[in-house]
Amino acid sequence: MVKPDPDGPATETALPTRQRKWHPRVFTGCVNCRRRHVKCDERTPSCTNCSRLNLPCNFDRRFVFKAVRPSSKSPATKRRSSAQGDASASSSSASPSSNDDPADDVVSRDQPPAGQMVVAASGSGSGSGSGSSSTTLPQHRAPPGFEFAVSDVTSSTGSVWGSESPVGVTHPDPNARIDCNDTLYYHHFYHTVSSYLIIYDTAVNSNPYRMLPQLAGSSGLLQDTMKALGAMHLSGLPNVQNQGVHRSAAMKTYGSVVTRLRDAVSSNQGHAGLELLATSLLLCMLEKMSSSDDSWKIHLTGAGQIFQSMYGPRTTAVSGSRMADSPGVAANLPLRRFLVSMMSYLDVAASCATGGGPLVSGDYWETLGGGWEYNLGVPSFATKRSPTDRIMSQLRSSWSRIMSIQTEISRFAELTRNGLDHRQREITRNDIAYRIKNWHESRPDIYLRLREFEGLPDDTSEEEAEVLRAAASIQSYALSCTVYLERSATRRIGGSAFDPHIKAAVDRTLALIANYSSGVHRLAFLWPFLTAGIATVDIEQQRVLRDWLTEMKCFGFRHVSRVLDTLEYSWEQMRLYGGLNYDEFETMIASNLVP
Repeated sequence: MVKPDPDGPATETALPTRQRKWHPRVFTGCVNCRRRHVKCDERTPSCTNCSRLNLPCNFDRRFVFKAVRPSSKSPATKRRSSAQGDASASSSSASPSSNDDPADDVVSRDQPPAGQMVVAASGSGSGSGSGSSSTTLPQHRAPPGFEFAVSDVTSSTGSVWGSESPVGVTHPDPNARIDCNDTLYYHHFYHTVSSYLIIYDTAVNSNPYRMLPQLAGSSGLLQDTMKALGAMHLSGLPNVQNQGVHRSAAMKTYGSVVTRLRDAVSSNQGHAGLELLATSLLLCMLEKMSSSDDSWKIHLTGAGQIFQSMYGPRTTAVSGSRMADSPGVAANLPLRRFLVSMMSYLDVAASCATGGGPLVSGDYWETLGGGWEYNLGVPSFATKRSPTDRIMSQLRSSWSRIMSIQTEISRFAELTRNGLDHRQREITRNDIAYRIKNWHESRPDIYLRLREFEGLPDDTSEEEAEVLRAAASIQSYALSCTVYLERSATRRIGGSAFDPHIKAAVDRTLALIANYSSGVHRLAFLWPFLTAGIATVDIEQQRVLRDWLTEMKCFGFRHVSRVLDTLEYSWEQMRLYGGLNYDEFETMIASNLVP
C-alpha cells in the first residue's frame, strides 16, 4: 500500500453542497394555531386546540400576496424539470414566483374529509325525494378564446353517487396525457363549475357564465380567475388525485390575479369596466366555496366599489359621453344585466349572513339591471321561445320581491342588535310580516300547483319540471323569510319549539325540499336548509337535514360543509343547554356566505 507523500500538495475532497430544505409554511387553520405553528383541525366555532387551551378561536386572518416576480430559470431548465415529472400548475398569464412567495407554500389536505361522498365512475345514482329523471345537457363548444391542448384529459362521471345529478361531473382521467394543466382547469370551470354555480343549467335555460369570456381583455384577468376557480373546485372534489397540486395551482393563480386586479383598479382611476367587476365577483365565489373564514367579504366589498364607480354619478361629462358612445356597451348589455343580478345575488346573501344592510341600497337588480337575469330563464340570453316563458317571468318577479324582503329583515336584525326599543321593534316586525303575507296572497298561480302534487308527476315534461323546481325553491325562500324574521326579533334558535307558525313553515320547507329537489338542484335550497335547520328541534328532521347535507358534500363546495357544521353546533347547544350565546352564533353565521 502506497502512502501519500506528506510533503506533496494536499488533495482537497470535494464535498457536495448541502441545500437547506425549508419546512412548508401552513396558511390554513385559525390564528392561534398558525401563531403557535401547530396543526389545526379547523373545527368551528372553536378548534380542538383552542378549546383545550380556552382561547378565542377565529379565522379572520387574511392572505397577503406579494408581487409576482419573473423566474430566474432558463427555458432549458424548465423543460428538464418538467420532463422529470415536476408538476407545474402556475397560470399561463402569471409568471412563476420565487421561493419566498407565500402562494408556493400552501399546504392542503390530500385526503377528503371523513364522511364525504365519493364520485362514481359510471352509472347513475338514485335520487331521494323526487323521481325526476336526469337532464341531458346541451353539447357545448370549446370555451371561446382558448385552444385546448388536452388529449382525453377528462372523463364524464355521469351522475353523482347518492344523489341523482342532472349535471355530468368531469374529473381528470389518471391515464390521460395532460399537455397543459391550465387548459384542464379552464375546461373544468367552463363545463362543470359554471353548471353548479347557475344550478339550473338545462337545454331550455341559458348559462351566462359561459358568455363571460366575451369580456376577457388582453390582461387575462378573467380567464385566470376562471382557471383558479376550476383548479380550486377540483382540489375539493372527493376521489380526485393530486388534490394538493390542484390547490397549489389555484392559490398561485389566485395570488397573481389579486395582485394584478389591485393594479388594474388603481390604474383605471375610478373608471373600471365589466371585466374587473366580473373578476371581483368570481373571486368572491372562489372564497365562498373554498375558505374557512370570511375572506369573501374583501372581494365583495371591492366588487361593490367597482359597481358604484360604474353606476354612480359621472364626475366629468367627457367620461360619460365616452362611455355612452362606446361600441361595446350595446353588445355587452346582456352581460351587464347578468353581472348586476350576480352582484345582487351575493350582496343580498351577505346581508342575510351578517345581519346588516347590503352594499348597494335599493332593488338595484330591477332599476339598474332591468329585472332578474342571473338564472330562472335569463331572457337576455334566450335563443328560442319556450311555452314556459310567461311563467318564468312571473317567477323572476316574485323572486325579486323575496330578495327585497330579505334585505329588509337584515336591516331589522341590525337595528335589533344595536338596541332598538320594544315599541319600534314590534312596529317594524309587523310591517315586514305584512309584506311576507302580501307576497303569499298575491303570488302567481304556479305556486298553487305545489300543493296539488306532493312531488313531480311521472308524466311531467322537462320544461314543466324545471318550472315546478324553481317555484318550490322560491316558495321555500319565502317560508324561510318568516323563520328568519322570528329569529332576528327574538335572537334565539329553535323557534319551532315556541311558535306553531314557525313549526309549520319549517315543516313545509322541508317537504318542498324533499319533493322537488335532488342532486345539484338542492344547491338552490341552501339558505332554507340553514334557516329551517336552525329553527327545528325535531330529531328526525335534524337527521334528514344531516343526511342531505352530507350527500351534498360531493359537489366540492366548502360553504355546504360549513352549513352542516353550523347546524351541528346549534343542535348540540340546544340539546345540552337549551340555547346558546346568540352574539357568538351570529358571528359564526356571518363568516359563511350562503346564497
